[in-house]
Amino acid sequence: MAVGQGPHDFIAQECKSIGARLVTIKNQEDNDAISDFAKKSDCYTYWIGVSCFSLNGNTTCYNDDYSGPIIYNNWAPNHPRKLTDKYKFSLSVYAESGWNFALPWKTVDGSSIAYQGICEVPTTFADPSCKYNYNGYCYIPSHEIPGVTTNSTTYPKAQAICRSLNANMVSIHSKLENDYIKSIYKDSGVSQITLGAQAFQPHVFNWVDGSSFDYSYRDPFDTFTGNCLQMYTIRGLWEEINCQVFNYFLCQKKIGDKSENVRLDESKTNLVVPSDLSDSSGCNNAIVLAPGTVTSFGYGTSPLPVVDCLWRVAALGGDQVSIYFTEMEIGDWLFVELKPNVPVRRYNGTMTGFHYVAPGSTAMIVHSSDSDANMKGFKGVIMPY
Repeated sequence: MAVGQGPHDFIAQECKSIGARLVTIKNQEDNDAISDFAKKSDCYTYWIGVSCFSLNGNTTCYNDDYSGPIIYNNWAPNHPRKLTDKYKFSLSVYAESGWNFALPWKTVDGSSIAYQGICEVPTTFADPSCKYNYNGYCYIPSHEIPGVTTNSTTYPKAQAICRSLNANMVSIHSKLENDYIKSIYKDSGVSQITLGAQAFQPHVFNWVDGSSFDYSYRDPFDTFTGNCLQMYTIRGLWEEINCQVFNYFLCQKKIGDKSENVRLDESKTNLVVPSDLSDSSGCNNAIVLAPGTVTSFGYGTSPLPVVDCLWRVAALGGDQVSIYFTEMEIGDWLFVELKPNVPVRRYNGTMTGFHYVAPGSTAMIVHSSDSDANMKGFKGVIMPY
């Protein structure tokens, strides 16, 4: 579907609010089909689901659906652009539709111009009886199950109710699916649900439906040891709980042929690009994509080296980038910035449990370690929100 008009992050978040993403284009056939759809929708210039990051004149572009770096492209000459300003490292991608063919893609600062967007959800199967139909599965919230008066209960009883519907308690396999589930509970008054996972050893879980535990959106600050998981429906983060806790829950039922249902592998974006550091801190010469980690330069060594560091952090598509400082022992100020030399957050000393969610998909962390020599430094977990 075509949506609105606005800056890239605004349009991407409009798609996200309905469990969708800006459209990803994987081949020439897709490109032609999307261009034709755009023309029929009177959408001639539109954002697409590609995020590009540029550092030291090198630009790398990723599909916003977390399937990894782009393979197919339709770049215009001199695109994607190559940026050399150390504070400007993110580029958005738009396409245009000509009268008879798709015009080349171009990169631009997505905050400075307004275009329409085309949203896309995963392929699914028609099922008139299913209210929440996504990626070949029907999602059934406990508070909407007909004839069931116990919409908040323990994990064992919740799974029994789901099984009576020929379903299981929900398993989650991608950020896109997590966001879709959040959208189900928007304005519902339900703040948390128990997921269909159980621990088989401390902090290690299996899904009850037997699918691979290939994705996690655990709260970095969660220190509780439980045997089940719950999801907070506003932020989408998971934390451990006791399986006997009474909670709302969500059943998930397969529709159609499971072989057609593609589970996206987000591990392909869990990296630092490009990196030529002597350590893995992310200082100065890298862009750290969520999910990932940044640390003080030389973290884990003593004494810490004296370095002026700039960490660039980013999330894909409509996701806001969030920073969770799980450890901090520093002697001088650490700044979180959206624009150069304009701090939106500042931290100093010894503290834990602080986090910041940026309004968009990028942020910067700035810190000089000249007063950190005999201290531990800091560690930050970078997550998409």
